[in-house]
Amino acid sequence: MTYFDQFMQQWKAYIKQQLFHFGLSYIETDAGDSIDIKANSLAYFSWLRASRAGNNFDESRDGVAWVMLEKQLRTFAEKAEKGTFDLVSKLHLEENQIQIYLDFSYDDEQHIVYVS
Repeated sequence: MTYFDQFMQQWKAYIKQQLFHFGLSYIETDAGDSIDIKANSLAYFSWLRASRAGNNFDESRDGVAWVMLEKQLRTFAEKAEKGTFDLVSKLHLEENQIQIYLDFSYDDEQHIVYVS
């Protein structure tokens, strides 16, 4: 599994937890995991926009939040692949010994999720 896929799975677990916390459900379809993650993310962003960000943003901003999140995850995945290669070669570790966990935080002023 690529780091991008791993990070998407971490995001999926995060939004499942958040949706459950707010009494909402994560919807799974036969369309595939990537489509489900995006659709549930957009629903989550819509809920956040309506409940926390107020009327400062219109519906199109949910799509922007998704694109920004996806770009951050891709960037972190690229860094993880390079960093893992360096650690494996320099410290003689097995790749499966290296685990990377991401933190997600929502900025209601910008209506985006930051990844760290």
